[in-house]
Amino acid sequence: MVIFPFFLDQGQYANPLSRALFVNKQHHGGCVIFVAKRITEFSTGKLAERNCKEEISFRGGRFCLAKETPHLANKKNIFSFFAALLIFASTSSCSRHTLAPAVTDAPTFPTWISQGLTEPSVATVNECQALPKDAFPLAGTVSHHLLAGRYIDGWFKALAKARKVKTFFIISPSHYGLSTQEWSLCECNWDAGEYGLVHTDAKTERELCKSLGVEYDKNAFRIEHGFSTLMPYIAKYFPGAKVCAMAVEGEPPLRQAQAQKLTDALLPYFTREKCRENFLIISSDFSHHGNAEETKKKDGYSSKFFESPSAKDWFFCVCDNRQGMYAMANIFCKEAGENSGGQKKCSVLYHTNSFELSGEGGDDITSYFFTFLY
Repeated sequence: MVIFPFFLDQGQYANPLSRALFVNKQHHGGCVIFVAKRITEFSTGKLAERNCKEEISFRGGRFCLAKETPHLANKKNIFSFFAALLIFASTSSCSRHTLAPAVTDAPTFPTWISQGLTEPSVATVNECQALPKDAFPLAGTVSHHLLAGRYIDGWFKALAKARKVKTFFIISPSHYGLSTQEWSLCECNWDAGEYGLVHTDAKTERELCKSLGVEYDKNAFRIEHGFSTLMPYIAKYFPGAKVCAMAVEGEPPLRQAQAQKLTDALLPYFTREKCRENFLIISSDFSHHGNAEETKKKDGYSSKFFESPSAKDWFFCVCDNRQGMYAMANIFCKEAGENSGGQKKCSVLYHTNSFELSGEGGDDITSYFFTFLY
């Protein structure tokens, strides 16, 4: 059976400034369905003028190229190309994944800085609430849109002033549907340009894979800006720090059993003792696709959690990483337990949105909360 691709007119992100055609792999009935869909990433504040090719491999063998371009030209050729791939895919064997040994040959993925991009020039936003001098931050939320790069930098700079970090645990949404596991993990490196390479904490990543019952899923990482946007800042402010990256299903509805299993796997790394060297990053953007009034209303809900964080109130957060928010709230904000240590407070360093920063896309706004839980 051949399943033909379809094209979506609306992208995933606010302000459609760069277009991309990727392959979305979805498991259905034990087989793999390949769906070509057009997506949007609001990252640089201007149309990308380059063509970026990424080789995507599946089960160890390359099957296609994902090509990012400013515009999708000549749809007939694209349609024919993917139709041919789908015919090939439909004749190959489809089977469910089984747990396999970890791959030790760690790939290196690019970041915006290694690709020659720079932070866009944006409007100035004042700090909302600086992190108190005696605060020891345990976790926090940060945007993964390069449009907000100036404030991502400010967030990491404030964190570096407050503490040292040996390993960053990063939970990001799996944006492009490339995950083949419930939780995507990978032993890999990121090229942070002038700041060098950022490496995975391989031992811990393998432990997490074992706890979650998954195998490495490197395809989910090749073009995942939920990680790559942040790596140059980690390399800049925390040279030598390693990461444990996890791509998850972030959009609602949340499957609580899935989110709890991730939380349980992370708990041993955030005891009172381990918190001295580990830090949890929730890579997330908040309200999407609204106008100013709608964005303000949704951000008002999110603010309820940040004003008084608790394990019961994580659901107030209107964001693209609800599984990550659940994990953070249930690791640190429970009333009792090894990780509680009393009532947690939250510092909202910056609260802004794409329209405020760029002056564009007033009817298609993405909002950002830069926070620290301490």
